[in-house]
Amino acid sequence: MGDGSVLGDPASVELTKAIIGIGWQPPTARSRWDLLPLVVMADNDVPVMIEIPSDLGRQIHIRHPRHQAAFEKLDLRWVAAPALARLGFDIGGVQYTAAPFIGWFMDAEIGVRDLADTFRYNTLPDVAKALGLLDKHFKDGVESLDDLPEYERQCILTQAQTELTYAVYWSYQQAKVSMSDTLTASMKWCRYDDNFKAKNGYRLPADPYWLAPPQGSIIPVWHRGGAPNYQPKPMISKHVQDPLKAWERERPQSFVAAEQLKDPHRKIHRPNLQCRSSTNDGILPAWTERHVHESIALTGERPVEGTNTIEALTVDEKFSISAIDPTPPRLSVSIYFCSAGTFAEKVALKLHLRLRDLAKIIPSVSVSSKIACLNELQLPPSCTDQIVLVVASSTGQGEVPTNGGRFITLCDGDTEKQLHNPRSSFKFAVFGNGDSRYAATYNGAAITIERKLQRLGGLPLLGSFHQGDTALQSTALQALNPWWAKLQPTLQDLATQSPKLRRTISDDVCNNGPMLMPSDIHTEAKSRFASQSQQLHSDFNSAKVISVNPPPRNDYQGTYLVTLDIGHMRYNDMDCIQILPVNAPAKVRRALRALGVTGSTPMSIDFADTISPTYSSFLTEYIDLESPLQNLDFLEQLDSASTSEEKLQSLSSLTALEHLNKSGLLPTSTETTTSILLSLPLLHPRTYSIASSLSHTTLPTPHPHPPSQNEKTNNHLDILVKPLPHGRFSQLFLSSAPPTLSLRYRLLPSAASRLLTLPPTTPLVVVATGAGFAPVRCLLQRCIALASSSTPQQTRQNEKPNIFLHIGLKPTDLPLFAPTLNDAAATGVLTSLSITPSNDAKMRVQDRLVERGVKEMVKEKGAWVFVCSGVDCARGVREVLGCAEEEGVVEGIGERWVEEVF
Repeated sequence: MGDGSVLGDPASVELTKAIIGIGWQPPTARSRWDLLPLVVMADNDVPVMIEIPSDLGRQIHIRHPRHQAAFEKLDLRWVAAPALARLGFDIGGVQYTAAPFIGWFMDAEIGVRDLADTFRYNTLPDVAKALGLLDKHFKDGVESLDDLPEYERQCILTQAQTELTYAVYWSYQQAKVSMSDTLTASMKWCRYDDNFKAKNGYRLPADPYWLAPPQGSIIPVWHRGGAPNYQPKPMISKHVQDPLKAWERERPQSFVAAEQLKDPHRKIHRPNLQCRSSTNDGILPAWTERHVHESIALTGERPVEGTNTIEALTVDEKFSISAIDPTPPRLSVSIYFCSAGTFAEKVALKLHLRLRDLAKIIPSVSVSSKIACLNELQLPPSCTDQIVLVVASSTGQGEVPTNGGRFITLCDGDTEKQLHNPRSSFKFAVFGNGDSRYAATYNGAAITIERKLQRLGGLPLLGSFHQGDTALQSTALQALNPWWAKLQPTLQDLATQSPKLRRTISDDVCNNGPMLMPSDIHTEAKSRFASQSQQLHSDFNSAKVISVNPPPRNDYQGTYLVTLDIGHMRYNDMDCIQILPVNAPAKVRRALRALGVTGSTPMSIDFADTISPTYSSFLTEYIDLESPLQNLDFLEQLDSASTSEEKLQSLSSLTALEHLNKSGLLPTSTETTTSILLSLPLLHPRTYSIASSLSHTTLPTPHPHPPSQNEKTNNHLDILVKPLPHGRFSQLFLSSAPPTLSLRYRLLPSAASRLLTLPPTTPLVVVATGAGFAPVRCLLQRCIALASSSTPQQTRQNEKPNIFLHIGLKPTDLPLFAPTLNDAAATGVLTSLSITPSNDAKMRVQDRLVERGVKEMVKEKGAWVFVCSGVDCARGVREVLGCAEEEGVVEGIGERWVEEVF
């Protein structure tokens, strides 16, 4: 695949490429289980390909009697018999190279090796997830199996391996296909081996790698280990010459692909296979009757009579959608790691997954197809829009590990040339993985790497490197989250700025000014705040929080409906809004008192082309008082011998300032105060989908609505906010916000806006969970308004929206969603509605798509898919549809797949 992943069996990649190279055409609709053709090649002749007929290439679907639904979704299968090729039959020193072997499988051969090996199909993580073995960990904030400690992973993988092996044997048994179970085969071998030794005085030759199954000590033969592994003849063995290499070496210059030869029947034989096709030519399957009863359940009311029937619709196959031209990638992000162990690589892998999800939302971000060790970083990273992210662990006495050592050597040899021949700048960020219990060498590798990148002309994205601490963060997820909270909004800002805005003081300093050295912290910090100042003055507007429904509280687990008054600005349907959650006035006053400065006094910092803010403005809109200090270099200017740096780093910036004040270190001189202010963390915006439509008006329905949800004016908009523990906006800001508190915001276009260009009758499958209902709410309100304002002639069935809506929600969210859903049902906007509330059976909204026939709608009827959910749900929808993803494009759907993940 284009992203480096493999759709089928990774062990067959090279063989597949070779067979394609000699003329084989893979199926148009590829799957994980496609069979390769047989290829036979005689001396001095070209290869002959024979495709395996379906009745001979039987595949056994792997099911489980106790977990039927889970294994059905996994869609695992394997061939019925182990027909082995590419082996020779060695008799008396002569190798017969065309001697295929066939027998029957042993359960562990498939369940423990073929389907489970990490370098094969690697299905155990999916099996564990499908069996619910990770559910309790998901509740604790774990995102995937790799986030768990190793002993937990081993326990879960072992359980998954056992159940998969059992499912394999049971499935073959049900299909009446011969198979040996591991325990029986092992006992038979041991008995035969014992009899052989009793008769001959020695044991049979045995290779434990093949003989001892992977289950270990519960299998008798495991305890025997290996015997002398000589190879008596005759035997089945590997070819003396690898067939693929022999063909590449001996192929004639005049070779033409088999399908282009004049005698195609000789060169490639395709049996006459019968193909069945569906006779249902209707655009909608039978399940698409509107599920009015599910809508009624929301309020107990029945929609307006006559709106609960539909007719079969047809779609003009010739219509074309003029998609929005994608913006050429402006940010190229590459990820590197160096580590003597595995922790840094795990963090880098988690980072890579998150960046790929971010790239789906922001087309101008391009992410490398895979992570690489630091030694593979090409020097110099000369592109201005190239971003280098490094995850670095230390080894020994704080040294850079071996897989980053060559990079350091190249930097040392390249630095002098860099000083005399400045290159175009690049941006970088370094994650340091260290152990604070070893203070003398803590994050030594990250410090070294950061300095080398700066001397090459790199500009730090986030100030100083991030100091990860394995003494406090035992998993890759725990370590990554704090860094990602700073990195994600910074990348979003870079990617969404116009070219004019992207030319910040940061770029000027690096391109035209003196090179940024590690000691020049002020220059780098000033550039970050200067960029913030430019954006605040040119991009951001002021808004007020009108209402939060329900009122915020710390223990609330549902979704908030937040209404904002955005003043004179107008937004477009399906837009996004970036919110800068400014610091509350009370907290700003506390910071001013701790610093001993007057809020109305302008700061003594030159922000180049922008006016220097006052202390009050700076503490309100520029910095995040809830996050820790960026660096503690300012302590050198204070008599801070009694101050614990470790304690300061564990406090929020506001609390740290108050701690310094109580310790008698503040107030201080203007110069030192400036250093402290430049050490404060930057305040980053949060992005939300707009949950309301400008065209929506109050509808005359029998369902009463609170005025705040229906009566909108053009300067109001809604967003849905999921409260997160210590969330900067969702909890800290909203819970402390007095009535009509102001904030800053800017509007951004969304990839989902292209849905508004579709013809009304285009079938649209929508899947949303929780706060992901926001853009769906906007879309429904728009359709409701259009339907209610149209004349009867304009609302003929073939002009109504054709939306198939699937929602997953918590019961607490029902009052927020119900009014819009019932309005949509009453006006005929929805073709069908399926609601999956939180449940003890752990049934998820994507699980119900199978029974709803969504795969057939999308694959056969050309429906569009709009997914607004978390990453796991979006991945689950792709799995249900049987679609792989290649470079951000969902295979088989293409532009018809639109998603907003959060």
